[in-house]
Amino acid sequence: MLEKLIKKSWFYLILVFLLFMPSIVQHPVSPEQAPLVVQEVLQNPLIYKIKLLFPVAKMVLLLLFIGPLLWKNQFRKSFAIIVSIISVLIAFFQNISTDTRYGSAILLGNIIVMVMVILSWIYEIRACQNDFSKPRVQWWNIILLMLSFFAFWMPAQNGKLYFSVKDLLLNEAGLTYCMVTPFILGVLLLYYPRVNKVTLRITSFVGLLFGIINMLTWFVLNTEFWWMGIIHLPLLINSIVSLFLSKNLLNK
Repeated sequence: MLEKLIKKSWFYLILVFLLFMPSIVQHPVSPEQAPLVVQEVLQNPLIYKIKLLFPVAKMVLLLLFIGPLLWKNQFRKSFAIIVSIISVLIAFFQNISTDTRYGSAILLGNIIVMVMVILSWIYEIRACQNDFSKPRVQWWNIILLMLSFFAFWMPAQNGKLYFSVKDLLLNEAGLTYCMVTPFILGVLLLYYPRVNKVTLRITSFVGLLFGIINMLTWFVLNTEFWWMGIIHLPLLINSIVSLFLSKNLLNK
């Protein structure tokens, strides 16, 4: 079913529509306050409550990079399972907060489109179409991996430039959708074109949506924190490249 859906243009239009579903908020808010709800939820999500998870998530991401190199196809089902679990945690617990000025809030649109990404990875658990037998490193892979590392590090604090070596393992990037997605795409494209086209297509398209929104947010609407726009460039670039390359797989 998913293999047929990714070939339909209306499927992507539906994802765009679903992304802008109104948030569920404890106290009523006006339409012009909707962006503030999103901002406050993402600043204080449930997933950030347990800081012990920050280094654990970073180690898991490193495993996603090292695992295919060491164990090759013996790791491909584990890779999909791990990404699915991370995606579930992020989809539900990064998009829910009990600490906003409007009370508890749920970013319903974000959750719905991220669930589509989760479904694509669950599909890969069953299909095992990612082939990790041999990476194919080209010049553009190196660039994407550098961007992946930048996202993994996420050198920012309070929305502004902040480079700290300890943040390589101790900040929240490993539990942040916009940082995890470019990292996963960067790793996956090391094995292109022998990858699951459904997983690559849906993951990159949803990543592109969030990438565009962040570019508008930080470079147009909230330029004071322009560094956050820089931080989200790996999401935008890796998603664009992945979506473009996934198009070559649609008829295979």
